Amino acid sequence: MPEKGVGDRKGLLLLRLAFLACALTAALASPPAARAAEGAGAIWRFDFRDVFYDATFVRPDWGVVVGARGRILTSHERYPNLWAVRESGTTELLTCLSFADERHGWAAGHGGIILGTTDGGRTWEVQRESAPENQPLFDIQFPTFQAGYACGAFDTFLKTADGGKSWEEIPTGLDIMLNGMAFADELQGYMVGEFGTVVRTRDGGASWEKLDTGDYQGSLFGITLLSEQEILVCGIAGKILRSEDAGETWSGIPSATDQSLFRGAAQGEEVVLAGNSGTILCSRDRGKHFIPRKDEDLTSFAGVCPHPGGGFLCLGDTGKIVHLQP
Repeated sequence: MPEKGVGDRKGLLLLRLAFLACALTAALASPPAARAAEGAGAIWRFDFRDVFYDATFVRPDWGVVVGARGRILTSHERYPNLWAVRESGTTELLTCLSFADERHGWAAGHGGIILGTTDGGRTWEVQRESAPENQPLFDIQFPTFQAGYACGAFDTFLKTADGGKSWEEIPTGLDIMLNGMAFADELQGYMVGEFGTVVRTRDGGASWEKLDTGDYQGSLFGITLLSEQEILVCGIAGKILRSEDAGETWSGIPSATDQSLFRGAAQGEEVVLAGNSGTILCSRDRGKHFIPRKDEDLTSFAGVCPHPGGGFLCLGDTGKIVHLQP
């Protein structure tokens, strides 16, 4: 994915949406659950063959996954190695997911849609309707039950103070694509986007400060908070930047790949970044060094999250969900 010129805004949006949409094979017949690959034990390929974009585990035995055409999966009620399909109430592509606890969660995606659940993902209701005038949302974060944030295309930043019942669109003045966010608490958070942009808020999104990441002008897609001071961001052409002082200064981390990196996740000292064409980067020292691991199918991974049994869950195109062992 080569980076576009600075002035080609529409081209960058199409590039981003092209990956998110993925234009993959149409759905097959609707089964009741995903099936584990025979003999693999840790790889699932969902029969809808849709793309999955984000996942989280709200407790050790209960995970939630969101993806294309409104697909939502949860862990199966009876069978621990299966995924159950849930009714989302939408066919919009769902790009992101956030839970405040094991019951209260939110998902967002194209058309600016936002869904909410109060039972761990078993049932969902629309909190913000999709509409042609709404920009796609690429990330959502709820640091508390009431305070939530979402970001997306063309400077879209949304805030709720009532658990998603109402959303306010707040101008950031950045005029860029906002691809990812991470909030340490209700007030302090970060966003990443086009042109190497990393911004920080200390007042819950009322104002944003642009952080100096050097001369990098490529798009940044993912951001991972490792601690109150340690931040890791990743983006196009294998770019990785790391800060140890809450974003005041940044250092480049060698990635040994030229493939785009879309999302990252951390668990203890371990960090995993996932991206295009089967790219998976693993670190055992909090993102200071990475070792590449290549998916044998060259699956493009759009999301990654910690697995409560150790390791990480990587998910992406053709319905592939992989439990990456430590």
